[in-house]
Amino acid sequence: TTTTTTTMMATTTTRAISQASTRRMCGVARRRAVAAPTRVGAASGGAATDDDAMEIAREIDGKIEAMKDKATEEINAMIDSDASVAAEIARVKASAARVAEGEIDKVERAEKAKVERAFEEMTAKTGEVQSKAEAAALEAAALKADAVAAAEAKMAALASERAALEAELAKEDAKGAKWATPIDEDAEKIESGKAAALSGVGGAALATPLILSQGGGAISIAIAAASCAVFGVTYRYAVRRDIGNDELKGGVVGAFGLARGLSAADVYLRAAALSGESDFTAYAQAALLTGEGVLMYAFAAIALEQGFQRGFLKPFGEAGEQ
Repeated sequence: TTTTTTTMMATTTTRAISQASTRRMCGVARRRAVAAPTRVGAASGGAATDDDAMEIAREIDGKIEAMKDKATEEINAMIDSDASVAAEIARVKASAARVAEGEIDKVERAEKAKVERAFEEMTAKTGEVQSKAEAAALEAAALKADAVAAAEAKMAALASERAALEAELAKEDAKGAKWATPIDEDAEKIESGKAAALSGVGGAALATPLILSQGGGAISIAIAAASCAVFGVTYRYAVRRDIGNDELKGGVVGAFGLARGLSAADVYLRAAALSGESDFTAYAQAALLTGEGVLMYAFAAIALEQGFQRGFLKPFGEAGEQ
């Protein structure tokens, strides 16, 4: 450390002496330059011109610069020739470089920390903005869902009201209409004709031998066939699509059969009473006539049922369906 301090002091002293010598030589040169124009003028026998003075001043400045360069070179040579001084200069340069690197690292760390803080602040702000945007989007979606649900509920209510109005209108229309449901009357007429023909033939097939056995003729058979044809049309209209309703079928057969049989029995009993033959045999014959009437329409109903089962005849209300 002592050697280093001594070397530094020697270097500093040498540079100070060199600078003082340089300043002294420069001062002497400038004084000579001031005196030179006077000497030049005296030597030439007249006053010196400005051009001559400027030329001398430039020469002096050139010499001064040359002296300064030479002095600097000598001082550098003196410093370079001393190994300890060169080593100290190198150490000082290395120390300065380390200090500079430390300062640079410190500045870099400060700038890095500053950038990180700025990034964190920006990230926080971005997250806050994103959270607000997500919250706003969720709120808008909820409002939209509520609006859609309300619209759907309103549409459902309107559809229900419309269905109720249509049903009410249908009821009103049905009150004044001929049929409660749409009916193809042309097709129904054709099916009624088939029902009349089928029941007429079926009923007459049973009634013919009974009528012939009682002394009846073609007119009686024709009357029986006609009554069975009317029965067939009525039976089809009464049963409609209730093909499995046996009570309804039996009621229709009983109504027609009892109406024909009881009327025939009444006529027979009246005739027997007038002829004085109102006895047990007469009542038995009247009961037989009643049974024959019910049996004839029952046979006609069987013929109609066979037509329904085989597809030859359609129930009422299905004639227009394919």
